[in-house]
Amino acid sequence: MCNVAKVEKIAQKLVYAYASSSEDEGELDEKQILDQLYKHYQPTSGRSSGKPGSDKDVARTTTFLENTLHSGAATCLICIGSIRRVEPIWSCESCYCFFHLNCIQRWANDSMMQMKVRAEQQNGNQNQGHYNHLGEFVPPKRQKSLHWCCPQCRMDYQPAEKPTQYNCFCGKEENPQSQPFLVPHSCGEICKKLLQPKCGHDCKLLCHPGPCPPCAQQAQVSCLCGKSTPRSMRCIDKQWKCQQACKELLACGKHRCSQVCHRPGQCPPCSSKSNQPCECKRESKVVSCSDRKWKCTNICGATFACGLHTCEKVCHAGPCGGGECPLEVKTCPCGKNSQMRPCNEAVETCGDTCQKLLSCGQHSCTQRCHRGNCISCPVRTKKKCRCGLHEKELPCSKEHTCETKCKQMRDCGKHACNRKCCGDQCPPCEKICGKQLSCNKHKCQSVCHNGPCYPCKLESQINCRCGKTRRSVPCGREKSARIVCLELCRISAKCHHAIKHRCHKGECPPCGQVCALPNSDSGCGHICKARCHEAVRVNRPADAARPQTKKYEYKSLPHPRCEESVSVTCIGGHEVATWPCWNSKPTSCQRKCSRKLNCGNHKCSLVCHSVSNPQDMQQQAGCATCEEGCIIPRPTGCAHACPKGCHPPPCTPCGFVIKSKCHCGLTQLVYKCSEYFDEAGTVQEIIDRRERFRSCGNRCLKNYPCAHRCMSICHSGKCPSPDLCRKKVRIFCACKRLKQEIACDKHRAGQTSLECDSSCVAELSRAQAAEQQHLEQKRRNEEERNRLELEKFEQKFGKRKHRERKTLDVGPPKSKMNWEQTAIYVASVMIVLGAIAVATYADS
Repeated sequence: MCNVAKVEKIAQKLVYAYASSSEDEGELDEKQILDQLYKHYQPTSGRSSGKPGSDKDVARTTTFLENTLHSGAATCLICIGSIRRVEPIWSCESCYCFFHLNCIQRWANDSMMQMKVRAEQQNGNQNQGHYNHLGEFVPPKRQKSLHWCCPQCRMDYQPAEKPTQYNCFCGKEENPQSQPFLVPHSCGEICKKLLQPKCGHDCKLLCHPGPCPPCAQQAQVSCLCGKSTPRSMRCIDKQWKCQQACKELLACGKHRCSQVCHRPGQCPPCSSKSNQPCECKRESKVVSCSDRKWKCTNICGATFACGLHTCEKVCHAGPCGGGECPLEVKTCPCGKNSQMRPCNEAVETCGDTCQKLLSCGQHSCTQRCHRGNCISCPVRTKKKCRCGLHEKELPCSKEHTCETKCKQMRDCGKHACNRKCCGDQCPPCEKICGKQLSCNKHKCQSVCHNGPCYPCKLESQINCRCGKTRRSVPCGREKSARIVCLELCRISAKCHHAIKHRCHKGECPPCGQVCALPNSDSGCGHICKARCHEAVRVNRPADAARPQTKKYEYKSLPHPRCEESVSVTCIGGHEVATWPCWNSKPTSCQRKCSRKLNCGNHKCSLVCHSVSNPQDMQQQAGCATCEEGCIIPRPTGCAHACPKGCHPPPCTPCGFVIKSKCHCGLTQLVYKCSEYFDEAGTVQEIIDRRERFRSCGNRCLKNYPCAHRCMSICHSGKCPSPDLCRKKVRIFCACKRLKQEIACDKHRAGQTSLECDSSCVAELSRAQAAEQQHLEQKRRNEEERNRLELEKFEQKFGKRKHRERKTLDVGPPKSKMNWEQTAIYVASVMIVLGAIAVATYADS
């Protein structure tokens, strides 16, 4: 029993140590760490969103950061175990994948050892070379240099690059200490790695995992063609285009480049089309301006100097073969003798031995000079097979292979070659490895190989406690992998608050929210702002009888004393002071009451006194009464005072009666003062209303500038719309004989008279003659009257007094009445009177 208890105690200790090792790394303030990490990296390009995670490369860096910040989120592909924040790691320079430092060291040692053993097995005793069946020396195979590769991306590393110590991501600090305010495995200094692609700047982020984000530096650069003015661009966007056409002269010398902004001297070939002849000048077609030389399919056919043969070349430029027939120089079939003969004569064989090298490459042809191909090599020689074990006499043109199977080991070092007559050319092993992988679920499906198998590439899906978050983890890591769920915990809370912490394993943490319940202990009704005390974890008293029970329990504690700040108003409601809730008593502030009295115009002048409703600033019980007269201003224009005492607005409408004449001045109008000076409505409405009061409603007596009567009703000011007058106006010719009635607007437009006709001219001549006759008669009558008066004067005042005689006044002779002219005058008068009557009737 003692041993069992001891074993249980050790097991409990190990379980507690494992649990504490997983919980000793609390949650980091990810937002603060990321803000501090990116404080030196602020992209300013319009193409960027302003956040570091907006770019593709920055998003990749953010993924590595998440795996680093969440302890256990990253997985070592060698041991299929979680990578915690405090464990030494090594990061690949190519794929930036994390591995345990011990795991990658063991992986590198095993890889190089297996490579060394395999090289020794393959070479064996052939390190000095050997001779093959042909007697040729075969040098030893070149040994591959030792190296090891990354388990993730297979990047090769030299033995000197094997990690021996734990460094930070940027490599500046050895054995970096884990700090809660820094990225795990980071030194906290600026990275300063040269950015890719190389631009001359270095990374401004703090020491970080993953690739460096794009360069965010600004540079003043011009466009590719150099025509635009330099702009401030991000370093990675220095090669920008101005969208202007190049317009440089192309190689053809006729057309200009139409491509958008590009580097000088890199204009594309001219794409314009033109009609160009071929080299022999027989045909022409439309081709690209950049490829003007082309050949047609016609055979030249030009006759050589011999007159028998023609040129068989396809479309070429220049003379054919220099003008001489190429068939005049001839050789025998074996090529030893050559002679000049006419091109129409055949060349005979020379009779010498052929001696051309046969297809075997070792012997020559023994036949006499002949036409056609040489025969196969008939020489019989002793040949060894490819593996060099057997020898046989065969024709030189045949290859000797034996039936012996190769017993050498293939490159895997496990399986024999078993190929017939291999000859030291064993192919790679094609069998499947089939070893159990580290996940203990699957077998290696790679081709048979040396050394440890690569990690299992399959992945498994694991769920969080609530089941909403899933994560793909390497095969075999389902139980030990840690999943970060951003959903809220679904375990029922012990207090009245809603759950706000994330999904987790184990027991929920204590509630850190504000109580937010009414303080029932003090009775003030304020909300308790202390930390939640409804379920507080307290230690239980030791119980010897039940040692296995929990050592703590949850209790509800009472509300603390209310310390809420309360705004206390004085008894008159004028002043507000802040006091604790338990010490709030209203008093007088010694200011004037200043409440608005019932009159609405004056305020209470008493010192702050108690009122039933301090919030109401109207007159209440205890306030003074108003004894002033009405001070409300009357409407503009009203000169009558209000008969009442001080009262709230509005005043009673003024009842005085106003008498005034209308705008015409003929009618006396009577209206009330309040109605006339009423200020309700807009300014235009007030003007219109007062205009109606001063109008009698009859037709206006004023005349337009054209002398016609106004068409509007009684109004003030000038008559409106004088241009609309359409009354009839009579116009005459210069002699007043012709007349016509026209509209007033035409008369105002300038039509004021008529032109005289021929009748008017004749009438004018007669009138002038009559006028002359009348004047002559009047002159004679005047002379006669003067003579008579002179005679009377002489008779009255002369020397001799003559007897008065009875005198008779001699007047001009009476002329006869012109009835025709009188009738014309009468008819004209009647027409005018009729027109006036019609116009009057139309106006009415």
